[in-house]
Amino acid sequence: MKHLKKYKDARTGILTNHTGYDEKNGYHFIYLNRYLQIARVFVPEHGLFAELQDQVSGVGLNYFSETIEFWNLYGDTEESLIPPDEKLLDLDLIVIDIRDVGARYYTFLTTAYYIMAKVSELKKNGQSVPNILVFDAPNPIGKKVEGTPLKEGYSSFVGVEGVLHRHGMSSGELLSFYNENRNLKLNVDVISPGVFHPKKYDEWNWIPPSPNIPSITTCFVYPGQCLLEGTNLSEGRGTTRPFEIFGAPFIDFENQKFLKEMESISDGIFHLRPLRFKPTFHKHSNTICGGYQLHLLKPKKFHSLFFTLHLLKTIKEFYPQDFRFLEGVYEFRSDRPAIELLVGDPVLLGYLEGKKNAKYIQEYLREAEDEWEELIEKFTGRI
Repeated sequence: MKHLKKYKDARTGILTNHTGYDEKNGYHFIYLNRYLQIARVFVPEHGLFAELQDQVSGVGLNYFSETIEFWNLYGDTEESLIPPDEKLLDLDLIVIDIRDVGARYYTFLTTAYYIMAKVSELKKNGQSVPNILVFDAPNPIGKKVEGTPLKEGYSSFVGVEGVLHRHGMSSGELLSFYNENRNLKLNVDVISPGVFHPKKYDEWNWIPPSPNIPSITTCFVYPGQCLLEGTNLSEGRGTTRPFEIFGAPFIDFENQKFLKEMESISDGIFHLRPLRFKPTFHKHSNTICGGYQLHLLKPKKFHSLFFTLHLLKTIKEFYPQDFRFLEGVYEFRSDRPAIELLVGDPVLLGYLEGKKNAKYIQEYLREAEDEWEELIEKFTGRI
């Protein structure tokens, strides 16, 4: 294949999972052995075939091959997120072949960034390091952006500093942005969509990249609804529509005043369908919850982040004795609550506490989004 000719027989490591697949070639980490010497597969959170739920260690997962080493990058400690030097320095090439969902919390491209940052560090220390080859995958929710840059002090595995909540970039574009913006100075090649990944996703070619992103519709609500992970609300894990269905045992789904308040920001863009549900696992497992399904009437106009910020603020006001933000360890961090790591901006966190009104926050978001679009224009236009 002409795209791989320059790397023929290179000793290669590949960051991938089961989304590195197409109907013509099958699983890429197997197919690529025709052209490259695949020595190592770096396995991200959730496992090679998305076998594991969120925040579950991949230690103990076994994949057998006589020629390929499988190296887990989501273990029991934060140190496991970055490969040891020796797992990088014996390679000529690192292929990044994995799908993103368009939100900064999603950990696959953070894993890719951690690998690239480590390779850059080794290079600056005088080591001979591998080239980077990205199999670009389209952003399933397009170029629309939402949110504000993650502020200093809030970075974690669910957020790289300076990146918006919904970044509006393909995987190749975002990794190219990291290479230049973070001054990594690596040799990064990008193979455009249409070669190994489709130019556009739909429900027919969608491979769920992790257990709770079952469809493209999930991706449209995820940039906001992921914030529910930092609360005692069920984000719908343990249902067939995670992040679209949400609630808790204390939610009165027939509360018309609550629905009226949420519908006041809808403008015909979304609808909340009251329901009861019982998660089969995760928060409130096997307990009847009151809640809602979020239906998008105009997906392209929906601002997921503002919706969920307003949702949490409103639930906090309606259920002050029951609703709470979670404490404890979240993605290996215990110095900040999960909601702070996910929101990543004191101004937006202040809105949850009633310190700013909706109009102010919407304008604050618009300004940040305009600035981000200007910053990334050179990357979104060239791939």
